[in-house]
Formats: sequence, structure tokens, C-alpha cells
Amino acid sequence: MISDLLDAIVRPSGYRRFAAEKSARVAGYAAFLSLIFVGALGISVKLRLAPVFTETFAWLQTSMPPLTFAAGGVTSPALGPLRLEHPRAKEVAVIIDTARKDPVTAAQMQDARVLAYLTGNALYLERRQNQLEIIDLTKSSPARVMTVDAATYKEMERAFNRVFYPALMLFFFLTFAAALALSGLAYALLGLIFASVAGGSLEYAALFRIAVHAQTAGSLLYALDAALPRTIPYFQLVSVALSLAYLWLGVSAVVKAAPAEPPAPAA
Repeated sequence: MISDLLDAIVRPSGYRRFAAEKSARVAGYAAFLSLIFVGALGISVKLRLAPVFTETFAWLQTSMPPLTFAAGGVTSPALGPLRLEHPRAKEVAVIIDTARKDPVTAAQMQDARVLAYLTGNALYLERRQNQLEIIDLTKSSPARVMTVDAATYKEMERAFNRVFYPALMLFFFLTFAAALALSGLAYALLGLIFASVAGGSLEYAALFRIAVHAQTAGSLLYALDAALPRTIPYFQLVSVALSLAYLWLGVSAVVKAAPAEPPAPAA
């Protein structure tokens, strides 16, 4: 696949071979480009997103008091209202006051600048300005006693890491591969025009195979943008321009290599 990648970028004549490839190899090449993108995205997630989640779970383990859920509500050893604020995202803050039983109003949450307020019998979540979602713990509490403490958050972090990151990478792999295929269908339609301008004609299936490989440079640009800490200006437009340029080079190379049609016999 690496040789295909190099040919797709530096050898327009390589598109003659791409046009005749089997569908399985074209699909494998699209998967190869998707893996490159996901690998670059994985670096970005590891460097920038993962530390945020790690810090969040550490904050929960060290700052959140133990919460015991039992029939009728929740209790905590914390004395009085306890306001907890995320160390990085200051707007993410909660108040825990399990001794309180009376309702919490939206105005009180706005004054306290919190997104959630846990009392002894309910959890209040701010959804919109002056609108709250109320979870009645007296109705939803488990039948058995359950304690949520630092060990619980540690186990939650392990489960999160096992599920979230693989699922995230799989999602973007499938999304990028699907985008390559759909874009290839659209570029193949343009390829019909390019082939006519170049003085020949190609089957749509061959144009689709050319179009998938023509997206190589643009895909690498997407991968580079995903890995860099700052977005490349206009990288999406540049990616389209690169794909169109390579589509023209590839179609032209295949048309020029095609044998000339014999002249029609004289009447």
C-alpha cells in the first residue's frame, strides 16, 4: 500500500494500474488511508483530549466526597453545601448538599454558578436558562445500598478508557472510509468530463478507482491537520483542489495510454 501511496502522489502513470485494480484492493487502499487519518487523530487525542479526561477522573477521585445511595435518597459525610469546580473547565461546577431536602431553584443555581446541584433527595441539572431537569432520587434509587467513592471513579476511568477510545477511533475510521467512498463517487462523475476533455472515454468503475487514489494527497492533509495543535487554514478547500488536480492527472494519464480507436470504415 505504501508503494500505491507514493505512486498516487508522484507518478501519474501509476493511475493506469489503479484504473484496472480489483475492487478489493481499492477498498483496502481506502482502509489504508483511513488508518493513516485515524493514527494521526489518535496522536491528537492522546496529547490533547486524554489528559483532560485523566485530569477529570483525578479531580473526581480527590475532590468528590463519598456518596451513599439508598432507598429514599443519598447521603454524604460532607458538612454543609460543598461547591466543587473543575480545575481546568471552571464553568463545570457542582454543589453537593445531601442534608438539604427542599427544592433548588434555577435562580439559586445561577447565583452559585453551577451546572448541577445534588441534594439528599434529588439531582438538579441546568439545561437552559431558568430551566432545570430534576431527577427524583426517591423514585430512582436502587433497592440495595450503593456507595460511590474514589475507588468507584477509578474503576469508571478504567472502563472508560477500554470503551471510549477504541469506539472513538472505530467511528472515525468508518466515517473517513465512507467519506472517501462517497467523494470518490462524486469525483468519478467529474472524471467523465475530464476524460472527454482529455480526448477519450473511461468506464465509471475505472474512474471511481482513479478517484479513490486521487484523494491521497488530500487525505494526508486531513491527517496532518488532525495531528497539528492548530487547524491548517482552508485545509478542506486545499484538499478538494488537490483531489481534483490528481484526478485530472490520473484520468489524463490513463486516456493517453489507451489505444487509439481504429477509424470507421468508409461507406
